[in-house]
Amino acid sequence: MLEIGTQTHPLPHQDALYILLHRNQVLIELDNEFLIPFTHFQPNSKMSAIYCGQWHGQDVFVCRFESIPKGFSEIGLRELLFLQDQAHYLLLSRAHQLSTWDRDHQFCGRCGAPMNEKHTKEHTKICSVCNLRHYPRISPCIIVSIRNGDQILLARGPQAPKDRYSNIAGFVEAGETLEQAVAREIQEEVGLEVTNIRYVDSQPWSFPHQLMVGFFADYAGGDITPAPGEIEEANWYPIDNLPNTPNNATISGQLINLHVEHIKKAKTH
Repeated sequence: MLEIGTQTHPLPHQDALYILLHRNQVLIELDNEFLIPFTHFQPNSKMSAIYCGQWHGQDVFVCRFESIPKGFSEIGLRELLFLQDQAHYLLLSRAHQLSTWDRDHQFCGRCGAPMNEKHTKEHTKICSVCNLRHYPRISPCIIVSIRNGDQILLARGPQAPKDRYSNIAGFVEAGETLEQAVAREIQEEVGLEVTNIRYVDSQPWSFPHQLMVGFFADYAGGDITPAPGEIEEANWYPIDNLPNTPNNATISGQLINLHVEHIKKAKTH
């Protein structure tokens, strides 16, 4: 289990484990192993190592490489995340988000000065000129499973594989509650009204820095009208005849499976 803690962040050292990134790919050894001992790769002067926490008492750092070291192969972050259990998923997601924050905040967004100073106990970059602090960005998103009797709504966006269907999701707008975002996104994307919106669970989603907040909702009215450019197709599907959906490593798959279980349980009472 990953321990984040508030202890002083250590410098990279030989007894730590490392997660290695190249562009948007993860570098792995045999059997998709992504936690790499220091002795298995050659660090270089351009490598920036970010402390992630402790994994079973061992320090973990994430590093970005400009070229692939010998002996490693690449795998997409999304593909690798789907292969993990919950604990490894959270570790890998945190590492990628911290590395993205470090890469994308090289200069102060207020005055443009280089961001070279880091806090020793938290992930914060401090501008030496205007003293503005830059924390890792977290962008809240809602994702919702919608019930209509013994059916749930599943949709497919333009970028999704043609045989995979998922839940409605979208970013939370400024000044908006999570529940308001659920209702708005459903109305905008498929033209439906919902009621009985209730929180279920959450999951970090590092593409690049989202926090997915999962909900259930009940259908209240309207006809399915997919938003052009946002939704390719959307339909109600009986819970005993669902199409291909995301696996249980993702909050989307978890919401779908849990909602199906709740509906079946309610039918027996």
